[in-house]
Amino acid sequence: MTLNQLERCKTLLGTFVEIELKGEVADDELIALSEVLFDEIERIEQTLSFHSETSELTSLNRQALSLANRFEQSGQTLSIAISKDLNRVLSFALELNKFTRGLYDVTVAPSLILNEQLPNHLSLNVTSQNCILAFGNSSNMSCKESVVHIDKPLCIDLGGIAKGYAVDCALSKVPAHIYCRINAGGDLAINQWKNEEVALQYNKRSTALRSVKMQNSALATSGNYHRENKSAIIQPSTGKHVKFKGSMSVFSSQAMLSDALTKAMILSSRSQKRKMAKYYNAQAIKINRLGFVKLYY
Repeated sequence: MTLNQLERCKTLLGTFVEIELKGEVADDELIALSEVLFDEIERIEQTLSFHSETSELTSLNRQALSLANRFEQSGQTLSIAISKDLNRVLSFALELNKFTRGLYDVTVAPSLILNEQLPNHLSLNVTSQNCILAFGNSSNMSCKESVVHIDKPLCIDLGGIAKGYAVDCALSKVPAHIYCRINAGGDLAINQWKNEEVALQYNKRSTALRSVKMQNSALATSGNYHRENKSAIIQPSTGKHVKFKGSMSVFSSQAMLSDALTKAMILSSRSQKRKMAKYYNAQAIKINRLGFVKLYY
């Protein structure tokens, strides 16, 4: 049988999700597999999306904001059962928060709402920086055996790591004999990744690209070059937006991990970057706005 190829794109996860499949199988088999992958990504989106008013994450946020304050007054903790998917992503986020000593934090949603980068469908009072600092952070939350415990009102945005997790989940459903490449707005995963090349963008010019070989099966890139004075990088301790010119790209074995590490590394010192790269077996490439490269292994 000849080698067949399929490329499809759908709008999911707040971005364009592109899937490329290749294999010595019939076209119908590739089409059917692409539908399975898109369905899996949509399932994760319906669970972990901050933007959806009906997602499990939104339900968790509503409970954390409306109920946690009552428990806080009596010194008790709010406990909420969550799905396996939310448990996996939230547990990972809390692990990375501890490893980075708070530099990575998924409770920065109030800052993103204040800067109009997230919708305020939860009606948070975020009219000033002082309002933001009144919310809790990851230190006020723990997660064990699909139960999350919260002792202060807070608001979670899983953002990029939810997108990365969706890519990971979809890729896990691809048979080994079929080549698969999934790109969800900069979160990229390839099952047969060796000798593959990718282009890393480092400023808003479409020609500002660096071509590199894939170092692992997953890659994520973060930068502010498409945002006009609205940085998506938040310093958790202050709630303030951090200006960052250029891009940070991370290769690892999981798209979720790569996405999270890009944000953590932007906020970290050189020694912290090297420590993270070594601990998570990741490779990081920082490119400044002029195209100069620094590597962290």
